[in-house]
Amino acid sequence: MLVIALSAPLSTQAVASSALTFTTMEGKQILLSDLRGKIVLINFWATSCGICLAEMPDLIQTYQQYRKRGFEVIAVAMHYDQPGDIKAYVRKQGMPFPVVFDSDGSLAREFEQVSVTPTTFIIDRSGRRISKTLGIIDFGKLRAFLESAGVAGR
Repeated sequence: MLVIALSAPLSTQAVASSALTFTTMEGKQILLSDLRGKIVLINFWATSCGICLAEMPDLIQTYQQYRKRGFEVIAVAMHYDQPGDIKAYVRKQGMPFPVVFDSDGSLAREFEQVSVTPTTFIIDRSGRRISKTLGIIDFGKLRAFLESAGVAGR
């Protein structure tokens, strides 16, 4: 498991494409540019990934704790997942944040050719990718980062 610290800047692609659009399983479109001013966590996952499923309850809890204070989560299911499996898992877990099915792999390509799950990116308020984590999220560090970023104070 490789974990890149939340404060480590990414040198390969500092600014996320503001034109990037996520389409949820329900067909709702979310433009990344519309989330400017918020801290955004983008989590690439799969229903066949044990680590992904193990971290999802903590991700849900963190989202519920910080969402009203400027924290957004988008869960991106990998292209090799099955839509029925994704929908069943989302219902079972009561996932409160947008879930996207990357059916053609275009989002994975946009985010540094993601091929390993879970892979998580943090995008800051100005739209810069400031963190990439391969493997399970360190939720203590994530919450400390959100606190230090002023998410808790809003």
